[in-house]
Amino acid sequence: MTQIADESVYDRTYRHYLDQLKNNPLKEKADVLGITIEGETVVVPYFNHPIRLTPDGLLDENGLRPDFSDCVVICRYLIMAPAVEPKDKTWVAYRDFPDAGPLTVFWRDTVEAPIAQTFGGHLDKLDMACNVLAGDLPDTDISCDLCRRFLPLPNVPLLLVFNDRDDEFPAAASLLFEKRAASYLDAESQAILGHALTQRLLFVK
Repeated sequence: MTQIADESVYDRTYRHYLDQLKNNPLKEKADVLGITIEGETVVVPYFNHPIRLTPDGLLDENGLRPDFSDCVVICRYLIMAPAVEPKDKTWVAYRDFPDAGPLTVFWRDTVEAPIAQTFGGHLDKLDMACNVLAGDLPDTDISCDLCRRFLPLPNVPLLLVFNDRDDEFPAAASLLFEKRAASYLDAESQAILGHALTQRLLFVK
């Protein structure tokens, strides 16, 4: 690939991912990934909106390239696609993934803490934000004030567990992955995805 003089590191990374996807047999992995193929275009559901991988790159519903962080997550999801769908759907904390160590502070400070700080004492607003983002009621018996399941990518759900503040304890939020998420995303991409959900919750209109 010819190097473009003023190309940013972000653009180079993005193009590197696209190069990896050119020879990736995504049609064979469509069921495992939960994607659809329309001719030369791959459609990936992302936070309930279609993102299209075209010969020219990733495009959102407006025909624009998504934010770089979203491009990273979607590309990694497609590149890492396992041969068969993993079955372990046990909910685990981000810190429990083997490669998460260097990013656990980022996860605490930019993914979970902002939810607790923003919605502490405002459970109704968090409930509304979850509804806007299609967070549904999970089939789980976790004891908490609010629990919602989100599906940012077809096979990488996220579980929000929230306990509101009271006279003794501050509000607390935990965002969990299924254990099989490691087959679809590396730790860095998982962190980006969690941060993307937090940002959407905080800025729901």
